[in-house]
Amino acid sequence: NFAATKKLDSRITYERTGGASFVNEFGKVVKVGANVPRFDHDPMTRESKGLLIEESRTNVAEVSEDFDDTTHWEKYSQSVVTNVATAPDGTLTADNIIPSAGSAAARYLYFSNNEFPLATSTAYTTSIFVKKNGLRYFAFQAHDNGSGSGHRAGFDLDNGTVVSGTPNNMGSASGVSASIVEFPNGWFRCIITGTTAGSGSTGKTAFSFSSALDGNASVGAITADGTNGGYVWGHQVEAGAFVTSYIPTDLSTATRGADQTYIDGDDFLDFYNQTEGTVISSHSILPNIPSNHNLYTYQISPTGATAYAPLRILDKNSSIANSIAVASVYNNGYSFLTTDTGNPVTVAGRKYVIAASIKKDDYDAVFDGGNLLSDGSGDLYTADHISIGYYKPSPQAYLNGHIQRLIYYPTKLTNNQLKTITS
Repeated sequence: NFAATKKLDSRITYERTGGASFVNEFGKVVKVGANVPRFDHDPMTRESKGLLIEESRTNVAEVSEDFDDTTHWEKYSQSVVTNVATAPDGTLTADNIIPSAGSAAARYLYFSNNEFPLATSTAYTTSIFVKKNGLRYFAFQAHDNGSGSGHRAGFDLDNGTVVSGTPNNMGSASGVSASIVEFPNGWFRCIITGTTAGSGSTGKTAFSFSSALDGNASVGAITADGTNGGYVWGHQVEAGAFVTSYIPTDLSTATRGADQTYIDGDDFLDFYNQTEGTVISSHSILPNIPSNHNLYTYQISPTGATAYAPLRILDKNSSIANSIAVASVYNNGYSFLTTDTGNPVTVAGRKYVIAASIKKDDYDAVFDGGNLLSDGSGDLYTADHISIGYYKPSPQAYLNGHIQRLIYYPTKLTNNQLKTITS
């Protein structure tokens, strides 16, 4: 019960390279080192989300918390006062950004002296934590050197909403979106996702606080009084079409390795029944995950025989219309495959409770207490591990979400039991 106990069973092995972060029960961003499992929470409701599983990401913005570092940041009619406010991680490391008085003229902080490399025609997500300090709006721009306009969005820090911005051209830019996530004590994480141009390879970030925004959330159209501004912390630029947990940097890029959680060896064989069994799981996925991502809640399989798996749960896969599926895999094909009634697309943030009972030629599954879905086929090829939240070996697919609970019975539960447990 990951959500309740916030620790791993002693039989579970967890591995992850690099530093990472999660949100604790007080809504605070907590930084941790390699090989430390993360039990995440909603920053505002403080609800325990369970064990966080993410793919590997790199923050290519080399200075994520010092906005007065002149090697990386240029000031255009802006002043920066460092380490004057409590940041989302509870430390006094947030910087105060104050645009000079006036309107319309360009006023922004610009990450450009040491531009970070971006791959062409690739989705990137840029995010930053911000807090109002007198000025209501935040103009945010991410772009490459193929164009001066970039991807833009404006944010209302009174209401916590995206209020303006258009997908301004980055050459062949596409797929632009913006979102905002509320954190305690007036903080928000502002997020822009967009695809880079087909030419040009360096990235830039520009932003400013303002008392008003133009229709394009332009950092060249700021209104300020020279006294008020806002706080910033945690700048992140990562290749990917959705935002992930914060990766701190300090004068160099930083990579958070993928979360790998599994049970193998005698720890697995001591409890696993090779002839029949039942697995019940509760999990949810992160927002804005593209349809071409494969997501795995868990897989029971033999090591080295990736073409075979007696039991697998997939959350997203274009071949199954991005609906949650319970499957048995034989020789790279499905000997058993069932999706939820009506094949609904997996919804971000929703908790799914799924029960799957397996026996040779006798597979059953129930999604959220719904209809019993059965199949008279499927084999239980000898397995030696369960990978939790990803595909093992040769990991290629990750849950990118949270697992609240995972239960295993070494017997095949009855159909009524499956429905009752998942209701």
